[in-house]
Amino acid sequence: MAKFDRKILICTVGTSIFSAFKQEAPPPDMGGAEEQWRAAKDGYDSKRWHAVAKALLRVPPSHRMCGAEINSIEELRARDIMEMEQLFFLVSDTDEGRAVGEVLRLYFEGREDLGLRGVECVEVKELQDARPRDFRTKGLRNLVQRMGSIMQRMGGPEQVAIDATGGYKAQIAVAVIMGQVLDIPVFYKHERFSEIINFPPLPISFDYELMARYADIFHRLEKGETITSLEVGELDERMKMFVDEVEALGEYAWELNALGLIYLLGFQVKKIRGHQKPEFQAESGHRKEPTFGKGHHLPSGFREFVDKVWRENKWIATIHSLPYYHQRSLRKTGFRVERHDDEEWLVGCYFNGDFGGRFRVVLPEEVSSFDVLTAAANLLNDKYAS
Repeated sequence: MAKFDRKILICTVGTSIFSAFKQEAPPPDMGGAEEQWRAAKDGYDSKRWHAVAKALLRVPPSHRMCGAEINSIEELRARDIMEMEQLFFLVSDTDEGRAVGEVLRLYFEGREDLGLRGVECVEVKELQDARPRDFRTKGLRNLVQRMGSIMQRMGGPEQVAIDATGGYKAQIAVAVIMGQVLDIPVFYKHERFSEIINFPPLPISFDYELMARYADIFHRLEKGETITSLEVGELDERMKMFVDEVEALGEYAWELNALGLIYLLGFQVKKIRGHQKPEFQAESGHRKEPTFGKGHHLPSGFREFVDKVWRENKWIATIHSLPYYHQRSLRKTGFRVERHDDEEWLVGCYFNGDFGGRFRVVLPEEVSSFDVLTAAANLLNDKYAS
């Protein structure tokens, strides 16, 4: 296996490390480590996690007693697959999960031979098996958020690798999909495998056009809001893979799921990053004040809001109001990209609590590509959507 130029390893974590200590006698084939097993079991029974870690440090890191996480990390090191400087362990929202995290932290802090700069355990709320619905709708989503936040802290997905050996099967699956979408190496070692493997590139990709068409809705979902059928009508079939259906006040409603969060992360990395530079946000040299068509039925506060958007974003060339079109169905302020005839428009909606109005945001022609319009919609949603 080729060496990967990554120094940060994010690990999913299970509880296999404790399985050997739940027995009353050492498992077979301990390879002369019975004394260390007894010391570790004594620490486990008395919940002295430092004693468990100390006992594990006295056996080879490839020994089965050390558990899946330590075994897989040791193989990455021994085979020179990557140079690890920092480890992050994603542990479940259970007493046992937190205890495993503590043992792993103490163990790797005691591995002076690795020269690690840091070891951190990150608890993932609702990642537990006592409430399956919360696991599916919240736990897996929180897992993605935690992994995304670590990647951001460490400088982006290109800085990290994922060890998906430990944890629930669904947890491992989410880690694998995330790695595939964000071009992150993902490693896995089953107890019956003779060696660790990395997942080859798979044909997993997303159509980010959907993000442009529903930028305002995705923005609300990303903030943790629930979208109801009363607000958006029938949801586009293509979006249903990214949401979970719930019931809210007798209406169909949707909230973002783990796959939806991965979709948004992929969009941020692959589409937004390149448009946060001056060619997108540079001040337009030919600016024209907003115009408001005669006869357009505009809600109170509309002109003031449009003027504010134009004034505060110097890269906008101009804005003009759009004719009345289903204005009473507009329930939120937000921005999205719409197709009008053969042209893509960046369209904003303003809602004053009573009814709404629409307007077109015009960018300089030389930068007005579909990707730029999408990036602009997301930036404006971050600043003004409500």
